[in-house]
Amino acid sequence: MHKQLVNELRLWFSLRPAGPLLIKSGKGGGAAPMLLDMNFVRVHHGELGDTVYLPGSSLKGTLRSYSEKIARTVNVFCCDPLGKESCGQRLERQRGLDSAKKYQELCTICRIFGHMPVASHVRFSDAYPQNSLVKEFDQKLRDDTNRTEERDGVAIDRVSGAVAVGPFQLEVVTRGEFFGQLHLRNFQLWQVGLLTIALRDIHEGLVPIGFAKSRGLGQVQLNYQRLEISYPGQMGALATQRLGNKLAGVTSFNVTNASAYDFEPEEMLELNGGSVEAEWGRVTTRYDNVEAIRSNLRATVPAWANYVAHRQRQAA
Repeated sequence: MHKQLVNELRLWFSLRPAGPLLIKSGKGGGAAPMLLDMNFVRVHHGELGDTVYLPGSSLKGTLRSYSEKIARTVNVFCCDPLGKESCGQRLERQRGLDSAKKYQELCTICRIFGHMPVASHVRFSDAYPQNSLVKEFDQKLRDDTNRTEERDGVAIDRVSGAVAVGPFQLEVVTRGEFFGQLHLRNFQLWQVGLLTIALRDIHEGLVPIGFAKSRGLGQVQLNYQRLEISYPGQMGALATQRLGNKLAGVTSFNVTNASAYDFEPEEMLELNGGSVEAEWGRVTTRYDNVEAIRSNLRATVPAWANYVAHRQRQAA
């Protein structure tokens, strides 16, 4: 399902700490007196210099784990990606399958996030303290985002109740904003609906990220910045009229060998509030209004409900 490119969704977002946030770098203080016991992950950025950031792998892992919880809550099977019966392990034992058969063997979550034998449909960029939608870098934004603090912690002896280890120091980010991007390719509408539910719960503080989540760290607020929906290979006024301000899944296009992938047919959705552009054989609709982005994404949730009902009928 990656040999053709029929639709793309790009969502720019920001994450603002709602409390202390720590994504551990794995580098402790050791013999370096300037480093704390647990440090926030850093990178050397071409424009920002040395800066804290949120790795795309951390964001994708958090979203995948929570999407698995959503699927299991509605009795839709999804594998344990680290277990012996994961989709990847099963496909490794079934040599010679074509791409359509591999896709049919995937569980619901692996059909979005992929596994070792099958590439992911969704990608996450690293999130930096700079808005990529702003051409001129705002120094004040950088200063606000890089605000870190030192927190102390201890480990308690379970028998005596005294301090067993510590105190140790943690470096946490307590203010500012991190900007990143979600990129979804060759998607079905139910996949957008599932991701929308997970992103909503992150915004509402129900999905903490990073280290020490059970101790109050990791609460973040997710805010939408921009949404772009593109259809490559579409030319002319008729394509613009058909696809402008529309959200169409892969079943709306003439995809090679589409029937072999066991896609559930989905109707095209009407969206609102976007600006349509058509150039270089690509129809793109852009949404910059936060309320329009939120309402348009919310319109995909019924597609997820239809997919859940379809999977439950198959399992019965």
